[in-house]
Amino acid sequence: MKIAIIGTGAVGTALGKSFTEKNHDVIYGSRNSTDEKNIMSHSEAVLDSDLIITAIPGTEVISTLENIGNEKLENKIILDVSNAFTPEFALAYPNDSVASQIQDSFPKSKVVKSLNTMNVSVMTNPDSVKPQSTVFLSGNDNESKKIVKGLLADLGWKSESMFDLGDINTAAGPEHYGLLFFGLFAALGTPSFNIAVSK
Repeated sequence: MKIAIIGTGAVGTALGKSFTEKNHDVIYGSRNSTDEKNIMSHSEAVLDSDLIITAIPGTEVISTLENIGNEKLENKIILDVSNAFTPEFALAYPNDSVASQIQDSFPKSKVVKSLNTMNVSVMTNPDSVKPQSTVFLSGNDNESKKIVKGLLADLGWKSESMFDLGDINTAAGPEHYGLLFFGLFAALGTPSFNIAVSK
């Protein structure tokens, strides 16, 4: 699969490394020019991609995608792993989610929310937390969620650990969980944790 990762920070590079190891064709989109052959502008990165990952701060996602242009995003799967917080670590969208805004702004794209409830070390190595915890998915298109589940499996997530919350409107829950994440991080002194659903 051809994957365009928007963002070259810790999350984007870690996901890119993991997917490359699983023989996916990974290209990074960056706002900074570079001579590296697998890093190009955001617009160039998404051109031939099958799936786009938004691995940048949630407050920058919509403007970044708008700069890329609606036509280049049509029929693309957009896997949004971002969270949106103010500089004071309050929710930037307390009554909404980044993922819902993407879907509303780019209705011909297929948006899936996932992986945003954990540190990148757990995203790419789910067995680092024992027993394996839960990864959530939200999205309107079931086929796109199936494809994302395949990518989650490539990262090491078991099918029983994947929890489909429903349509894109459910993405607000995982995004708002970020407030609890910061509290747990402060209490535990480490980001190497995650939550699990049991019933």
